[in-house]
Amino acid sequence: MQESLPAARVLMGDSLGFHIIFVLFSLTLPILVCWFEWIGMRKKDKAYTNVAKFWSKIMTLIVVAGVISGTVIALQMTLIWPGILKFGGEVIGLPFMLETYAFLVEATFLGLYMTTWNNPKVPPMLHWFFGIMTAIGATASAFAITSVNAWMNLPTGFKIVGGKISDIDVLGAMFSQTSLITFAHSMPGYYLAAALTVAGAYALKLMRVRKQNRSDSTYKMDRIIIRNLVGFAAVMIIFSGITAHFTGQYLAEHEPVKLAAIELQYKTEDHAPFVYGGVAGLNDTIQGPHISVPNLLSILSGYSADTVVQGLDRTPVDERPPLYVHLLFTIKLLLVGALVVIAFGYLALRRWKPAWAQNRGTLILVGISGFVAIVVIELGWMLTEIGRQPWAVRGYVTTEQAITTHDVGLLGLIFPTAFLALGIVTALALRKIIIAENRKSAKVEK
Repeated sequence: MQESLPAARVLMGDSLGFHIIFVLFSLTLPILVCWFEWIGMRKKDKAYTNVAKFWSKIMTLIVVAGVISGTVIALQMTLIWPGILKFGGEVIGLPFMLETYAFLVEATFLGLYMTTWNNPKVPPMLHWFFGIMTAIGATASAFAITSVNAWMNLPTGFKIVGGKISDIDVLGAMFSQTSLITFAHSMPGYYLAAALTVAGAYALKLMRVRKQNRSDSTYKMDRIIIRNLVGFAAVMIIFSGITAHFTGQYLAEHEPVKLAAIELQYKTEDHAPFVYGGVAGLNDTIQGPHISVPNLLSILSGYSADTVVQGLDRTPVDERPPLYVHLLFTIKLLLVGALVVIAFGYLALRRWKPAWAQNRGTLILVGISGFVAIVVIELGWMLTEIGRQPWAVRGYVTTEQAITTHDVGLLGLIFPTAFLALGIVTALALRKIIIAENRKSAKVEK
């Protein structure tokens, strides 16, 4: 229904934006927990193990909440966007099934991991193995769902013969180049955002301590956590930069319309410039302050200024994405630059000016870096989804064709209410876990 389309798109966008926060923590926390548990075993230091145990409680809460929000998303896909599965269910149904099995692996080993803490009958390495399997299950689940989204951006694994789908290759659809590129680029971003959020929480905690006491042995583990997680985030920034480059090359070859909209590349040409800033104006112009670097988009797309970059002129106006995606891209790059400065700047201070690393201003920057990184993740997915418009399944099913014929007004009330309730309950439970841990730590210090 045409009148329901804007509301349905906003509803799905809000739902995915909410759900992705649980996803990035569900994927990263198992890795961080296992990392600190491993350090604790190697150094025979219970302080690291206690941190891992504390984080594992938060991890369990977020995994449960993420499963609930993911179930709501699945309901929306069925109830609001039936046209997607009606067209390609035979092709892309396998990842949905495998995602269920991956979740079973994750849930089973998460249960084993949480119920065998400090169990004398379970060797430490076996307990650690349970945690590793939890991380593997979560990662496999993420790949399965990411492959579905990637398929919607570039449908593969089938042919259209006589107006019908034939020659179906479900593995080819699931493990397409699009799937691998999207997954490889998104995972470091998730790790980066979650690690900085956790580091930021400890930085804000340390900030509330008197400056002269921040270097005390009482807060040694807090400082170690911040250092390790910011270092981990810095490595993820490097990986994200590398995968971003390959993603750009992939877009230039396989999704040139999306790249042209993101870069406001109106003409198909070689020696194409890279444009940062500005907004789309009338008559294929760029308005407002912006920087145009000659030849750079062509070089990034094909390692040569002679590389031809397809512009929007090759695409009918009604099949072009909304050009405000360029503004989203500009904001994203600005925030990424801020994260680079914060992460590497903090590590430099730790190395050469350790006292400055404990200053209030430094700790505030680290404290907000996690929020900034989450915004970057949200903007990245907005670019992916909005940049595909007007298609739900690019080239085959428009978003208008994919929507249900029923009115989504009631669903538009039910789903946001469910997410609001889930968010409140999760926040309250998280607060309870943190308060209990703080009380426990206070007793130990006494």
